[in-house]
Amino acid sequence: MFDRNRNRRSLMVHPALAIERWEEAMASGADMVCFDLEDGTAPARKDKARRACLPCFARPASGPVLRCLRINSPRTADGLRDLLALLELETPPDGILLPKVEEPEEVRWVRDLLLPRHPDLELIPLIETPKGARRAHEIARAAPEVSAIFLGSVDYSGELGTGMGWDALAPVRGQLVAAAAEAGIDCIDGPWLDADDLDGCAAEAERVSAMGFTGKASYDPQQIPLIHAAFTPSPAQVDHARRLIAAVEASPTGSARVDGRSANKANAKSARRLLALAERRGVV
Repeated sequence: MFDRNRNRRSLMVHPALAIERWEEAMASGADMVCFDLEDGTAPARKDKARRACLPCFARPASGPVLRCLRINSPRTADGLRDLLALLELETPPDGILLPKVEEPEEVRWVRDLLLPRHPDLELIPLIETPKGARRAHEIARAAPEVSAIFLGSVDYSGELGTGMGWDALAPVRGQLVAAAAEAGIDCIDGPWLDADDLDGCAAEAERVSAMGFTGKASYDPQQIPLIHAAFTPSPAQVDHARRLIAAVEASPTGSARVDGRSANKANAKSARRLLALAERRGVV
């Protein structure tokens, strides 16, 4: 069983052939680092990437970073080769990202294949198609080893034929947040692609955090502090939550006014969740 208290705020993605960046990735400050055998690797180079990348997971761990591998879809020949190679590993990744998942049975099939050999693996399905989004609730609860679901926003927008603007992706984001919340797992948003627009990255991270996401992917290490800030309660939020809980508990009616706004046990429930998140993030 995976550690539910582990931080999964940021997911730094590198091509699987970029093994010269392994130490850089481990030192990026990201909670999770993923080397990508799927979209980040050209079809003609997948065998080479597999041979180059997989032995890196035998290197000593660098702090608490969660080391992940995105394999190819198990419905493809390259995905089957990835799975067979993983079965041969003595030291596997900490987590496997499963692309383009559309059925909970896909997750269970991979779980039944890999977990007897590597029982500590986390599984993170990517939702990248309308069919996958429609079954997100089932996919999120497909196996006990599913620690998060991840919106593959680039592929999803391509499936719809839309841009990646807020209005286009808002419906699927809402679906994934609800599915992850019901399953009690993390929910990771897709990357902000403009590496030079740090303000845009911060704004989108804050917006999806307010929506209920717990993390965001990235291709650029300078985005990591912005992502962490968006998914970590601020001192002001922690202070407000504590005062709200105290005011509601002290009220003879169960209702109170905090900073000019009404509050009751429903608000106190949200405040307790925020304090639990702050403790998970290490700021309380």
